Amino acid sequence: MPLAIRTDNGEPFGVPTRDVVPIMSLWLVAWGITPILNRPRRPQDNAKVESNQGTASRWAEVHKCQSLEQMQQHLDEVCALQRDHFPVKRIGRACRSELSKELYTPARPFQQAVFDEQKAYDYLAKAVYPRKVSLGGTTSIYSKPFQVGTQHKGKIVFVKFDPSNIAWLFFDQQGNLLKSIPDPRFSRENLFNLTVCQ
Repeated sequence: MPLAIRTDNGEPFGVPTRDVVPIMSLWLVAWGITPILNRPRRPQDNAKVESNQGTASRWAEVHKCQSLEQMQQHLDEVCALQRDHFPVKRIGRACRSELSKELYTPARPFQQAVFDEQKAYDYLAKAVYPRKVSLGGTTSIYSKPFQVGTQHKGKIVFVKFDPSNIAWLFFDQQGNLLKSIPDPRFSRENLFNLTVCQ
């Protein structure tokens, strides 16, 4: 498993509005993988990766694959070809595998038991989300409305995740706790299965 994954800000890895931590990022963190999001509206940040993905997809002819297994086999073959037989001009016409032996040394083997939802909860708890309370006294987070109270309508509240209770904490501008509301959508099972917001 990789130690980090760099992606653009589009779904499912990012949230274009950047007003919440992406669920996919939480999932990656639970596996011990650091998510790195490109700067908004800067596709050039990932230009080499985007180009390589397009090339690999064309070489592997993924559109002709009849199953996921066949597609993975084709991608593995293309990856080996690119690393072992394709000379790169900028590195003296050598192959990548000649200069980077670690390409064939897995950093971490996949182990299902490594999934640690507490890492995701702690990561989520680092963020503070400002939200405006509606006339009906609600505000939403991850597309779910939460009743804060009509006495706070029109005001800005600050929302923080409580990892101990899997709940959202709502604070006023002075830092006073207004409410704590559990959110069972963030259960271990939902996070593991990527069904948090379904």
